[in-house]
Amino acid sequence: MWRTSPIPGHQSGSFGRKGRCVMARKGRQDRGLMQKTDSRGKTIWYVRLYHHGQERRFGSFASKTAARGFYEKAKLEQKEGRFFPERYQQRGYELVGTFIDRYLTMIGDKKSQRDERRFGAWWKDRFKGQHLQAVTPATLEDARQVLLNERAAPLVRKQGRRSRNLKAIHAVSEGAQKRQPTTVNRYFEWLRKVLNLAVRDGKLQTNPVSKLKLAKESKGKTRFLSPDEESKLMNALSAPYAAWARLAILTGMRQTEQFSLTWAQVDLSRGLITLPTTKAGEVQYVRLNEEARQVLQDLTRGNRSIWVFPSGTQETHLDPRNFYDRVWIPAVKRAGIEWVTWHDLRHTFASRLAMAGHNEGTIAALLRHSGTALVKRYAHLSPSHLNAAVESVAVFGKESPQAVAGVETVIPQVPVSNGTVTGTGIGDSVGEGSGVEVAEKIGAPDTN
Repeated sequence: MWRTSPIPGHQSGSFGRKGRCVMARKGRQDRGLMQKTDSRGKTIWYVRLYHHGQERRFGSFASKTAARGFYEKAKLEQKEGRFFPERYQQRGYELVGTFIDRYLTMIGDKKSQRDERRFGAWWKDRFKGQHLQAVTPATLEDARQVLLNERAAPLVRKQGRRSRNLKAIHAVSEGAQKRQPTTVNRYFEWLRKVLNLAVRDGKLQTNPVSKLKLAKESKGKTRFLSPDEESKLMNALSAPYAAWARLAILTGMRQTEQFSLTWAQVDLSRGLITLPTTKAGEVQYVRLNEEARQVLQDLTRGNRSIWVFPSGTQETHLDPRNFYDRVWIPAVKRAGIEWVTWHDLRHTFASRLAMAGHNEGTIAALLRHSGTALVKRYAHLSPSHLNAAVESVAVFGKESPQAVAGVETVIPQVPVSNGTVTGTGIGDSVGEGSGVEVAEKIGAPDTN
């Protein structure tokens, strides 16, 4: 990687992205201009000058024209004896849009990249042509009011589903809604993360977002299915979709994890599913109880695709959004139950573990909350203990342990377990509903 200016205020490549900087010398008019291609193939321009025998580099510039303009201005100032590099390398000089573009080159293939690019596009437009020093608590407060009152709603929740419009960020469409304060918080949390890098690299002295007080957010109530609701939903889904939903309840897998499964990831003999790419960014394992194994065994019949849940062409896996619109939403309406999302099946998995009396560490481990202190505390849990825990989910609310996925069943209510969960995982007998509280704590929205 080529070396940048020793002055911290203008270190191009401060994100550590590898790449080569090439001199653009097709003609003398390009003397001093250097170009670099980022991970997305976008060209970024820099300027190289010699001042008092020392090489100085300035940038980055979004266009060749901007870089050439700076070069010509700097050369003229050198000739007239009034060129002072520090003036151009002071804190906050870099454009907001340029810094955001450079940040976006480092996110790679993160699962959050679509949201990150959406946030970046909004902030770039808001501070278009302005330097980092223009981002102050006052200008951010103005931006907050715009976000709250703008009828754009890039993410609009319609009966639990997300509809994304990444291009028309400011477009006002029929039925568009104003952003909720919690959504606005996500915009500011993202900007705070970006500007923390600017502080780290010496481009800002402090992070202006840290001086703002974000809107208070309610934890809300975690939605999960009762046995009776599950029965109604399974009947409305019918085969083969009921078995798919039942598998989600039995394993606690997220929808994208489940729908993108390949048979190579499934080991029925050991009762394990390997997830090479997860939200936690590491390899994780899902334990299968006997009913989950049987569901997967049934799915092998007539399936010649590499995918457990193939699309109609068999070449790709099923599109979760297509399934949501085509199958899930109509089924929930037919079931006549309170609205429930696919992710609520994961909450159901957690709630049934809690109501079966399992402690927080067991629940967190089976939900694969790898970053939580709970999992580290209970890292000693044996495979047999975890296997027994997932088996308790399969028999929850049933008259017999036998599971019949996708077939109408009568599921009576089961009394709540008398086990409770405390900070140490040991508790006394409690009344009805305590298990539900644990489920809400462990499987709360946006934390799992």
